[in-house]
Amino acid sequence: MTDPAFNLAQFEQRPNWYQHLDAVENAIAAEDELYRIRWRAGWTCDEGGWYAPDCTHEYDWILCGYPFPEDLGYQEWADAFWHYERLDSEQHADPTGSSVNAESHSHPE
Repeated sequence: MTDPAFNLAQFEQRPNWYQHLDAVENAIAAEDELYRIRWRAGWTCDEGGWYAPDCTHEYDWILCGYPFPEDLGYQEWADAFWHYERLDSEQHADPTGSSVNAESHSHPE
């Protein structure tokens, strides 16, 4: 996880570095796993934090009560959630046979 040069530099400033190294490497491994899980689920991140596939920020995501990709049951929830999102945003055919977006479909006055 950490390289020898980094460990020596830390040891120079923190004499107890090697006593904590296992905990540091375990934390790094946990963070790496979180990245892998979220990237596989279509999430992205930048300096501002994590964003869901629909560009919802992680803080807004949690305020809505949605599970994160690393949570148990996320895949079942996501399958249902994204299925209904797609249904809500799909193109619907009007009776004349042309395809129109549900939001842009205008009715005669």
